[in-house]
Amino acid sequence: MALQRSLTFWDVFALALGQIIGSGIMVLVGIAIDFTGDAIPYAFLLSAVLSTVKQLPVAFMGSAMPATGGLYVYCKRVLGPRAGFFYLAILLITHILIALFALGFAQYALALVPALNARAAALGVLVLFYLVNLVGVKEAAIVQRVMIVVLLCGLSALIAYGILEVDYTRFTNTATLLPNGWYGFGLACVVLSFATGGAQFVSELGGEMRRPERDLPLAMLGATAVAALFYTAVSVVAVGILPLEQTAGKPLAEVARAVLPPGVYVAFVVGAGMFALTTSINSTFSWATKSVLIACEDGWLPRGLAVVNARFNTPHRLLTCLLVLGAAPVAAGWDLRYIIMLGGGLVFVYDALPLIAAFLLPGRLPEVFAGARMPMRAGTLKTVSVAGIVVLLVQGALSFSDIDRLGWQLVGAYIALVLLYIRVRAPFAARARATDAAGGLSG
Repeated sequence: MALQRSLTFWDVFALALGQIIGSGIMVLVGIAIDFTGDAIPYAFLLSAVLSTVKQLPVAFMGSAMPATGGLYVYCKRVLGPRAGFFYLAILLITHILIALFALGFAQYALALVPALNARAAALGVLVLFYLVNLVGVKEAAIVQRVMIVVLLCGLSALIAYGILEVDYTRFTNTATLLPNGWYGFGLACVVLSFATGGAQFVSELGGEMRRPERDLPLAMLGATAVAALFYTAVSVVAVGILPLEQTAGKPLAEVARAVLPPGVYVAFVVGAGMFALTTSINSTFSWATKSVLIACEDGWLPRGLAVVNARFNTPHRLLTCLLVLGAAPVAAGWDLRYIIMLGGGLVFVYDALPLIAAFLLPGRLPEVFAGARMPMRAGTLKTVSVAGIVVLLVQGALSFSDIDRLGWQLVGAYIALVLLYIRVRAPFAARARATDAAGGLSG
């Protein structure tokens, strides 16, 4: 299976930025303010730094062995096939959260057109970006670039209107900086890690980039830096004008309503609110099928799913599965509370595996390590990988401290199910690899 190498640096950068600047900036700002008050700009900056620490080893591996399904391939090649599929299976369950992006879009659409049916709007936006990605990843990237420009203009409008109205003394007042102490600040950083992270997933598109060895690390790290600048500036406005009781726990749209003129506010809701969610939907459709495509070829999943459309060069069956996965909770009106809880807890599990792979890369694949385009010594790579794992452990401990017993049971049950599936399916996957190897030798 070979996909066309059509993506430029700016295509990948737009997809990475759209993955980062999504629902987080519109929803999580108020939650983080509730945790840490006026210290939220500091929490955003620290969260972005920590996200960069976690992404550096992944960026290095992307420059060393770019591939379609990058993160799965990295884990598979360094840690072995079973560990690779374990990573993918833990990641897969979180794709159901695409339903949340669609429902969030519907809420903003209803704010402008109250007569809309929320469920129909959510399903409609999912189908729209399914069709965009069905036509081709290049076309999806072009749409993403347009939406990113509009999104950044919307956030820039909020910054421009509000930045001169901010009371900057609030960011040095210890009484309001840490209302819930350092624990609250830590929880805010955990919450915001979901807003500042995500760029690493564009490594899934390594096989479709024209110059992945160079573009992948630059796009990941550059998109995180740009997002951090916008996030910090927006959070200064979000917390620096209104009293905390008017912003804590509230979405960013509430702050925008108080700061922006009515006409500009409507443009903000469309350009920033709705496009923040649609860029996340589009980006997820762009990358989420790639690792699954490779796992099908490796025998872990039915190979019939891994069919690439001859005309558009897209995995139409897997894209359809992703559409069904996201649309089912919306159509059925399911309560997603515990699915969110499950995804939030598992993110720290699957994020750790690529960091472990990066730590072991110099010893297990020395020729791959030596050929990396991104310069980094083996000792430095190992140090940064360990630092990223420590960050994940701390963030995971804080995150799990807020999960109830049912959440723990769901996390444990899913991991047990995955391990059982790997044990049962492993012989089939081994035979598939052996068959491929034999075919390669005979060819």
